Amino acid sequence: MNVYEAKTTPKARLLKMVTTLREEIVAGKRREGEFIPSELNLCEQFRLSRSSVRKGLETLVADGYIEKVERIGTKVKKRPQSDTVNLIFGIYSSLLNEVNLQELIDVFHGKYPNIRIQMVDHYFPNNRPAIISHTQTKGIDVMIVNAYHFETIEGNGQEEHLLEPLEANAGIYPFLTEHFTKNGTLLAQPFIYSPVILCYNKDHFRELGLSEPDSSWTWEDVRTAGKRLSNGNDRYGLYFHVLSDNRWPLFLLQNGVTFQKNGQGKYQLDDPKIREGLQYCMDLMNDRDLFPAYLSESNVDVEALFLKQKVSMIVVTYNSLNALRDAPFAYDIAPLPYYREPKTLLSLIGLAVNRQSKQQVAAKLFIDFLVSHESQLSIRKNTMNIPALKIAAEWNGDETVGNRPSRFHLFREIMPTFRFFTELNVPFTSFSLMRDELKFYWARLDDLDTVLQRMEDKLS
Repeated sequence: MNVYEAKTTPKARLLKMVTTLREEIVAGKRREGEFIPSELNLCEQFRLSRSSVRKGLETLVADGYIEKVERIGTKVKKRPQSDTVNLIFGIYSSLLNEVNLQELIDVFHGKYPNIRIQMVDHYFPNNRPAIISHTQTKGIDVMIVNAYHFETIEGNGQEEHLLEPLEANAGIYPFLTEHFTKNGTLLAQPFIYSPVILCYNKDHFRELGLSEPDSSWTWEDVRTAGKRLSNGNDRYGLYFHVLSDNRWPLFLLQNGVTFQKNGQGKYQLDDPKIREGLQYCMDLMNDRDLFPAYLSESNVDVEALFLKQKVSMIVVTYNSLNALRDAPFAYDIAPLPYYREPKTLLSLIGLAVNRQSKQQVAAKLFIDFLVSHESQLSIRKNTMNIPALKIAAEWNGDETVGNRPSRFHLFREIMPTFRFFTELNVPFTSFSLMRDELKFYWARLDDLDTVLQRMEDKLS
């Protein structure tokens, strides 16, 4: 891959060559004793004359990074430990245990002792200027970013990128790479992903002699089975954290909703499909023979209810299964039930480099390691997550994680149902605005007409 940019002066390209080679050596990408590309290759790569390339190499020789071997080439010299690169890695704290992140970083440190990874818990404000300020304040070089926050960072792709372009990994599922691509440029490398699925207590189904959920199940099938599973006292058939932005929108997605603007640029929410989807979600939530009146604060609460066997079916993503490893009962997973159309939302986690980072070579080397076959296979074997690398995700062998669902490879069968929230044709930042108003509807404090009107006003 060429590292030069189109409109640069020879002086700037020479500086780019020297800086790139120096960073690659310090980061350990070019190891001691390794020969660097020939002068001819460097001329082509950086669009420089041979005399300019030789001048740049002389600078690196004088600085002690490389040495010339007569009639052979130029090789990397051993560097002192003081050349250590420190990378600030912005993470979602929940992933620390879910993907055994510290263990992966320890392996990376062993491979690249000159690069030290410092993890910091970071969050993403809901607007682009605040994100810029946040990453600058924290000094973040490389970061974990989900599909929602990626859209907030990069917007419609017409603004200057905040993330550094990356090279696509041919082994990663293409539909994941496409989501992190803007105007033909990959800006985040897919790391792990998960569809929203149904998880159920097999023991509860066996007790009542009920058939287990399969890909033919609609929400009405869930309602029917769930009411039989409920005892009306301390066990209910179904539960999900409705406030999650990949839960309540499911009913809009499955009802074929696409948000549209009128000629004045205002969203029009007086749409039968929007009404029907929201009403159906409300109907399930308020069915007290099915759904408990429990005030969950997050999906973690849902997992806890399931582990206590207070509910028989929950709506989850694969990463939630990490919390179920020690479940004292048999459980399994099934495709998400459908309303009008069999669709499910896809949760995607990627890795990105801050374009303002001064350690981009080391940051990209770290990302390459995290999406390598070694790292991705480690995630597959030791966690319940789905790696982005296809060969690792679809691995079959002796399992090291106990209590893994028998239908773990379900994701391979339901790929045609995968959708990103972008199919709803509304920015991620609008979800929180809509959710804040829908709370009044779900609590029966306002009717749907009133709530939809306020949502229209806020979105416009």
